[in-house]
Order: sequence, then C-alpha cells, then structure tokens
Amino acid sequence: MAKSSEEPKFTLRLIVDEEKNKVVLAEACRDFVDVLFSLLTLPMGTIVRLLENHRKSEPVTVGCFNNLYRSVVEMSRDSFETEACKQMLMYLRSVRDVQCKRLKLNINPTEDIKCFKCPSYCSLYSNFNTSICSCGNLTNEEIKLENKEKVAGQNQSDANGVFVSGRCSFILTDDLEVAVKSTELVLNKLKSLGCADVSKLGERLLDIGLEEVLTLLECIFSSNAPLTDAFLNKKSPQGVTKFYKSLSPCLEKKEDETEPEKVVTLKAFVRKQDMKILFIECGEEFVELLLSFLAVPLESVWEISGSSISLGCIGNLCRSFSDLKANEGTEVSPSTCVLPSFYNFQMQLPGIITQQPPVYYRYRLNDYRQVSYGLTTNGNRTTYFRKDRIVRVDLMDPKSRGINKSTHGFLKKETKFTVLDDLTITSMNSCSTVCLLKNLQSHADDLEVQVVSISNAEALNLLRASLVTSAALSTALWNLIAKKLKEETDLLSPVSKKVKEET
Repeated sequence: MAKSSEEPKFTLRLIVDEEKNKVVLAEACRDFVDVLFSLLTLPMGTIVRLLENHRKSEPVTVGCFNNLYRSVVEMSRDSFETEACKQMLMYLRSVRDVQCKRLKLNINPTEDIKCFKCPSYCSLYSNFNTSICSCGNLTNEEIKLENKEKVAGQNQSDANGVFVSGRCSFILTDDLEVAVKSTELVLNKLKSLGCADVSKLGERLLDIGLEEVLTLLECIFSSNAPLTDAFLNKKSPQGVTKFYKSLSPCLEKKEDETEPEKVVTLKAFVRKQDMKILFIECGEEFVELLLSFLAVPLESVWEISGSSISLGCIGNLCRSFSDLKANEGTEVSPSTCVLPSFYNFQMQLPGIITQQPPVYYRYRLNDYRQVSYGLTTNGNRTTYFRKDRIVRVDLMDPKSRGINKSTHGFLKKETKFTVLDDLTITSMNSCSTVCLLKNLQSHADDLEVQVVSISNAEALNLLRASLVTSAALSTALWNLIAKKLKEETDLLSPVSKKVKEET
C-alpha cells in the first residue's frame, strides 16, 4: 500500500489491452481486496447516501433506493415514533462496523457507540441523547462506557486481514471475479479472455484512494466492466442492461419458527389503460417493510434476490467472497441476514433477524469527590469500593418513549401514507389527492381501485424489483392485479352469458 499524509492509498497494477483501452486483469494487495469486500457489508441506505454525496450533481441511481432514502430525509419528524428513529434510518449501522474499523481505508467510518442517561436519578439508559425518560427529561447525560466493543482482531498479526487472510496478492478480472494470485491462474485467465499474445498488453500502476473506491462502487452497480470504467474511462456508464424476473421466496422460514406470516392489505390505484400501479394508499406497516430494505446490506440483498436479478458485477463479487472464505477453511457467512440491535421493523422480510442489544452493568467510578457511575460489559468487574455492587441495566429501545419498553416500529401507529410506483413515500397529511393526480397527470376517470394483500412472496419480489427498476410496485405486484382482474372477469362471465342468451 502506498503511503500518503492525507489518506491511505493502494497501488493497483492494471494489465491493459492497449488497442481496446480495456482492463484485462488487475493485481491487488490484500488490503485493497478487504476494502472491496467491505462494500458488500454496507446497508443499502448507506450506499445511496455515499453515492449521492460523491457525485451530487448526477448521482448514480440504484433502482428505487434513492427515492426510498430521500423519502426518509424529507419525511416529517411527526411521522416517526421518536427523533432517534429518523436518525437510525438516515445513518444506518451494520453488524460489520466493528470489523470495518480495521480497514486501511474505511469509506463509511462510524462513531463509537455511546451511552446516555437521564440527568435525574432515573435508571433508564439509551444509545441516543434524544431519548425521553419516563420522567420527561432527555437522556442527554453521557456516561462513561468501559470495555467498549474492541475492534475485532486489533492485536492480530499482519497475516490476518479483515475479510481475507494471508499476505498473498490477488487477481481481479474486469467483471470483479477475485482469486488468489498464481502464475497458473494468470495464464489461464489470459487464455480464456483471448489475450494470450502478451505483446499487445501494457501495465499501469494506479494509486487508489477514497474517490477512486467510491467511483468503483458506482460502477459495481452500473457496469459489466467496472475496472475499465472506473480507472480508465473514469466515469460511471449510463444505461446498463438490467434483468429481473419474479420468483418465489429464496429464503424459507426455519422449521422451529412459529411466528405466523404477516399479511398487510392496501389499496392500489391502477391506470385502466395499461394496468400500471400509479400509487398505493397504506398504513405504517407496509411503509416500514419498504424502509427495512434500506437497512439490509448489499450481500444479503443479492443472496435474497438469488438468480432473479442481474445488476452490474455484484454477483461475481459476492461469489468470490464466498469462495475465498471457503478456501480458507473459515466459516462462510450464513444466508440469514442479521441487522444491528433495535433495527426491528413492524413488517420485514423473511429470514432477517436482529441482534440482541448488549448487556451493561453499572458500577461506581473511583471518584471521591462525587457519586458517579459508569457502564461496563463485564459483569464480574472488580468494584472500587468493598460495599459496592455491579448492577445490570438494560438499554431503552430508541424507538420507545419513557417507561413503555415494548418493541415499537419506527413509524407512529395509525399513520397513513401514499407510495408512488417508484417508492417515493409521502404522508397523506402532507399532500392532497387532487395535487397528487395533477402531478401524475392522471384523470380521475382513468383510475380504478384494487385491494391487494402483501405477504412474504410479494415482499421479496418488491425488494428485487426496487433494486433494478424505477417502477417497483407495478413490476413486483402485477401478478396480484392480474389475478384480481381474472377473478372479477370470471364472476361477470356467467352474468354476461345470461344477458347474451336473453337478447
């Protein structure tokens, strides 16, 4: 890795077909491959935020996710249960945040987790200084947190990377297949790519920093040759072929899972001319399902979607990650998607679980001037004073208010929303139906209402469609609309036949 006083940079060796100005292969160090694989661990909402900040004038659009994230940003605080709810969705956390702190270049640095308490003598603690205690005060007094989650493996030797181990170099193809470098592999790759005549190939050394990694992240979604587009053309390509098909759920419930499948009913406003869903009216449960998509990391989105989508080179990168972990003999990540503590939604995709919050213990600080306390994760910690004792404390769910510790969703109950086909979400209190129809350039006579029910199969199809289309509702739910129309036609058929016979 090249050294820089400003930011970490990596040296990437490109093997280039000079005639076509195209990357054939790239040689990279382990630290760069770690950064590359870390992109898979980012929540989808974080990816949208990073890409929009990277290229504000013309950000890369990832299906409907940009609209979903922008809806959160523009949504009124009154729509959320607490102030923390909006912050959690705007600045999403990942269960891999601790690992990513060890990266030589972390494109999404996150703050250490903090703990706050009520300034009164209450016993409520929270990770957010905006939480409201049962006494009505804000939990805005920061408390010392001992034994914070240490960066995983920070004392490991240089032979251990973050996501891949060893001091070896790696070979990358232009479509982001990654493998451990060997002479035999290089020869085989050159032959398979039709580049056996090495006299036509050149080498270029590039210094890769934050800007280059973000450009590569853009191209992973929008290109079938991201190395060429990011490092030779130095731009994100426009207009990339995407593929989608509706499939049954890829994740099945475990046998010991007894929770019944949740089904929500909503009203779809359909244009008669082409049966396109223009918008839907729904409660907070369906909107929370859509918002949960933002919290799912990229690697889990691809696993859930399976072979039903083709988008850039995400599939190659995910497969390479799994293959390298398997070859090392380390445990391959389970297909179950794990979200950080408190990221539990009123309705979410099957196969998603939420981490349990950490358990903290209160202890008295070694301060003779005043009685003050700190928190520790060590329940067997030795006390400073003989008569002191370690007391377990539970963190408030930042989505709850005061003494009500029951699990809440992010949005207030009984709230009504309008969701457009491109997954732009607005509160029904903030816009009128007439204004909506004007914006959609629709005539009231052109619309009909269809009542549809959303279960796991439709939820999974919505996730897939939201990644690769700008019309997620029509793409994912067209079969429900078609089914309703067929049922209505079948009901009318005997009546029509009878009228025809009578005439």
